[in-house]
Amino acid sequence: MDPQLWWYLARVGGLMSWWLLSATVVWGLLLSTRVTGPRAAAARLYDLHRFLSGLALAFLTVHMLALVADSWVDIGLLELLVPFASGYRPAAVAWGVIAFELAAAIGVTSLLKTRIPHRWWRYVHTSAFPVFILTTVHALTAGTDAGTVRWTALVLVAAISFLSVYRLLAVRRTDDTVAPSAPVRPEPPDSRPVIVKRLRPVADGVVLVELAATDGGLLPAWEPGAHIDLALPSGRIRPYSLCGDPADRTTYRIGVLNAPKGLGGSAEVHALRTGRQLAVSRPLNRFPLVLAPHYLFIAGGIGITALLPMIHAAEAVGHDWRLLYGGRTRLSMAFTDELLALGTDRVHLVPQDTDGLPDLHTALSKTTAGTAVYCCGPEPLIVAVEKAVTDGFPHRHLHIERFAATAKPSAARPFQVELRRTGSLLPVPADRTLLDVIRQAVPGTPASCEAGACGTCALRVLAGTPDHRDAVLTGPDRSRRDLIYPCVSRSHSPTLVIDL
Repeated sequence: MDPQLWWYLARVGGLMSWWLLSATVVWGLLLSTRVTGPRAAAARLYDLHRFLSGLALAFLTVHMLALVADSWVDIGLLELLVPFASGYRPAAVAWGVIAFELAAAIGVTSLLKTRIPHRWWRYVHTSAFPVFILTTVHALTAGTDAGTVRWTALVLVAAISFLSVYRLLAVRRTDDTVAPSAPVRPEPPDSRPVIVKRLRPVADGVVLVELAATDGGLLPAWEPGAHIDLALPSGRIRPYSLCGDPADRTTYRIGVLNAPKGLGGSAEVHALRTGRQLAVSRPLNRFPLVLAPHYLFIAGGIGITALLPMIHAAEAVGHDWRLLYGGRTRLSMAFTDELLALGTDRVHLVPQDTDGLPDLHTALSKTTAGTAVYCCGPEPLIVAVEKAVTDGFPHRHLHIERFAATAKPSAARPFQVELRRTGSLLPVPADRTLLDVIRQAVPGTPASCEAGACGTCALRVLAGTPDHRDAVLTGPDRSRRDLIYPCVSRSHSPTLVIDL
C-alpha cells in the first residue's frame, strides 16, 4: 500500500468537505433571502440543503479518519477533539477542531429541530458563518492545497458576503413595510388560462362545466382521482374533481353542485357563461386509484365526480367493480345514465327519499379480502364507511376523500403566529382563521378550498405544536409538527412559528 495513501485521502476529504460546507452555507442563504424567487422555497430545495450538509459531514469524517491513520502527520483522536493539543501546526489544526465542533452542534440541533425551541436551533445554525470562516482559515494554513483554496475562497467570500448583506437588508425592508389593505387576487400555482367551452345541467342543482385551453392546445395530463384549482372571476379559488376522460387532453370536465349555504364559489360557477376566460392549476392527485383485484366505490351526492373516472378506468381494463351511490333524490344524482350504461348489475342507486340510506354492511359483505374501497361524499357517509370497515371488514383497503375538514369539538382559542421570514408576530383571535391573519402580512398566500380539504395552503412549521383540523392528514400523519393547513387548523401551543 502506498504510504502516502492516507495523506491523499485526508487532502481529498478535507477539500471536499470544505467545498460542500461552503455550498451548504451559500444554498442556505439563497433560500433565506429568496433570491431564487418571491415564493417560499419548495420542500425539495430544503432537502437539497440538508443533503449537501450531510455529504459535507461524510467527507469530513473521511478527512479526520485519514488523519488519524496517517503515520506522518501523527494526529490522534485527542488532537482532533481538543483545540491546540496537536503538535502539528497547532493553531492551524485548532481552527479545524473548533469548526468541527460547531458543525457537529449544527447537525445535532438540526436533527432535533422539531423537539427543541426554534430559537435554539436558529442561534446554533447561525454559527454556520464562523464554521465557514474557520474552515477556510484551516484550509489555507493547515494543508498543502493553499493555492486551490485561495482562489475558491475569494469567490465564496464574495458570494456569502453579498447574500448576508442582502439578507439583513431584506429583513429590515420587510419589517418597515406596511401590508397593503387590499388583498391581492391569487391565482393557482402553475396556472394556465382556459375558457368555458360548454355548460349543461346533469342533475338537479348540478352543472357540468367543460373547460378548454384558450390557445386550443393540450391541457396537462391527469389520472383518475385528480382535481384542479379553478380561479373564478371574483378571485375565489376552488378545487373541483376532474370527472372526464383522462385520454382527452383537450377538455377538462368538472361537475359542480350549487350549495346555497356555501362560501359562494359554487353559485359563481353556476352563473358562468360559455366563452368566459378563467385560470386553472395543474391537476393534483391526492386520491389516486391503486391497483387492486376488486373495487367497491361508494359515492354520496356530488362525490360521484371523483369516482367516475376511476369506474371508467376499472371497466376499461376489465377489473371487477361495484358502485353504491346515494343521494337526496334520484333527480339530484348526477351521471346516473352514464353509470347505468356500464351495467345495471354493478351500479346500485340509493335515493334517500325513496330507499333510505345506503346499506354499507351488505355492500361490504359482498367483497373479498384485498378489495379497494373508495369513498367520496359528505362527512356522515365517510364516517359511517370508516366505522363499517374498521368494525367488520378490516381486510379491505379504504381510500377516502372529504369535501371539507372534519369538525373538532374543542373550541377555538387565541394564539400567536410568528412569520419567521418577515419577522412579524401576529395575534390570531378565536374568531379568525390562521390563514386570514397570515394574509395581513403576506397578501396572496396561496389557498384554494379554504375548508381544509385540498392541501393547497400547506405551510412549513418551524416551532410550536399545530392543532390539525384539516381533512388532508390522516392516521399517524395527524401528529406531524412540521406542517399546517392554516385555512382551518390552529395551534396547541401559545405561539406557532411559520416559515413564511
